Amino acid sequence: METILNKKDLDFDSLLRTIKYPLIILDKENIICAANDEAEMFFGISRNILNKYKFSSLYPDTSPLFYLINQSRENGNTIREYSLSLTNPINQITHEVDIQVSPFEESDYLLLIIIERGIAKKFNKQYLQAGSSKSLVEMSSVLAHEIKNPLSGIKGAAQLLIDGVTKEDQALINIICDETDRIKNLINSIEIFSDNSQIKTEKINMHTIFNHVKMLAENGFAKDIKFIETFDPSLPDIDANKDLLIQVFLNLIKNSSEAIKNNKIKGEITLSSSFLSSVRITLPTSNKKIELPLCFSIEDNGGGIAEGLFDNIFDPFISSKKDGKGLGLAIVSKIIQDHEGVIECQLTKKGTKMSILLPISK
Repeated sequence: METILNKKDLDFDSLLRTIKYPLIILDKENIICAANDEAEMFFGISRNILNKYKFSSLYPDTSPLFYLINQSRENGNTIREYSLSLTNPINQITHEVDIQVSPFEESDYLLLIIIERGIAKKFNKQYLQAGSSKSLVEMSSVLAHEIKNPLSGIKGAAQLLIDGVTKEDQALINIICDETDRIKNLINSIEIFSDNSQIKTEKINMHTIFNHVKMLAENGFAKDIKFIETFDPSLPDIDANKDLLIQVFLNLIKNSSEAIKNNKIKGEITLSSSFLSSVRITLPTSNKKIELPLCFSIEDNGGGIAEGLFDNIFDPFISSKKDGKGLGLAIVSKIIQDHEGVIECQLTKKGTKMSILLPISK
């Protein structure tokens, strides 16, 4: 361990303390040779004792943790798994956690991080909410159909009245027509949640989507904002609906640009793409595990999202905008679910980061 933990000009003990998740380092025999304060609290064992434990004394060889450890050693890559149920061996409390196992370069040591609050809960919430609200959505779809018919009649009758009336009355009739159109558009937005049909997909390079929406934004609502690109050009294609993903990323970039303008700062939006090796998520509705290695992110410096809204930001009718309907991010979440992916929101020091994880094209 000398070569890893006792390098000059670097206090690894202080470094471990700055990481606010349970963290341990394993040697080639899977003996714990370093741990931080959060690991001490998580396992309920002092660091001095924990640092002498063999990992198999805490968890049996059949634990999924050993599968991840072995995979990381064999492949020499970082392995991540989300939504893993992990029972604390000391107090027998079960936690839902994200796990990351990473090898140290040119050594047999592994770094294991346990994250109790991560994408897993957000992912489960998005999918479980979609299921629990299904009956409500179906009822809304029936009501929407019944409401749109009389709306068309109201607008048609108003248009027939417009000839031969005073300018003052014409203004009132125009209000009737505009308001019926507004209600109809709102109903159309709600109806997307009841659409369970299979989306039409084709093989798409996501960078063409990024480039397209960036061009639209720069020549429109985000013309005064600086765009920064950090793309991985080697990413493979995905199976996707081009028009729907354009809608998703335009919506996210527009939200970022509005947050920047409201914050009255010199705006920056970073568009990024990356490959996350061995990212696996368990569907909450089944035991099926899906691979989501492709990550596409939009990050801004617009000041972030109000704390009271953050946990429910993807729920319908939740909005931080004064005149917002609260359907934009709910629709974005629905579209990403239809692509067998997941979207997560993170607050950064300067603003908000939206990350979309998608599978590789089959």
